[in-house]
Amino acid sequence: MIQANCRAQFTADDFSFVVSTLAKSPRDAVSLVSLLSDESERDAILDHDLVYDSLVDRDGCLRVSAAFYFYVLTRRVLRRVSLDERALTDYVAAVLLAFSHVNQLKRPGDSEPTARSFTYVSDLIAQLNTCAPEQAFLLRAHLGNYTLFFSGLFAERVHSHAQRRGAPGLGFYEAVGQSSYLAVARHPQAKRTDLQAIFEQLGSEFRRVRLALNDLADTLLHFHAPPAVIRTP
Repeated sequence: MIQANCRAQFTADDFSFVVSTLAKSPRDAVSLVSLLSDESERDAILDHDLVYDSLVDRDGCLRVSAAFYFYVLTRRVLRRVSLDERALTDYVAAVLLAFSHVNQLKRPGDSEPTARSFTYVSDLIAQLNTCAPEQAFLLRAHLGNYTLFFSGLFAERVHSHAQRRGAPGLGFYEAVGQSSYLAVARHPQAKRTDLQAIFEQLGSEFRRVRLALNDLADTLLHFHAPPAVIRTP
């Protein structure tokens, strides 16, 4: 189960990057280290334009974690569409982080990843008719996350397949994602996982979040030449 926990995964190298980016003197560095220990101050610092600019403009390898990278970039594109809730950013960034690992591209309970395609989504929908209620919660959450990831970062691929092969277009993925998030938001287990409000927002704002991720993919993420990120333990 993906949690809204990207910020909890930040490393010492991530904070060193922030300090080296913003500090103009040793005294500034000491003050920044102190401020970063406070959660509200840290959140404000992470929104600084220089942190974002340094992350996307710096040449060579970045000694930051993938969690930090996805959080800062996701935060920027969501704020552009007036989605300013940090918990939402935390969750969407965690989705990108999770699906950047191939072992997440599988149905809950499966041991091996399944093909990333319309067939995969339709198989998941069909499985909902036969699974137990608790399994249905996990499956719907996975459906919402997967359709958000796929339609958000691979919109051109979805459009191309729809044009050339008659495959479902972005509207299909939006409908499945929206209904999946709204369904899990109403499930009792959502309250126990503290994700109910996030699921409700993703259900009602799926298109806006998807368009923000399209912007992220178009302007910042180049899948033929992935960003050089050094993942720290």
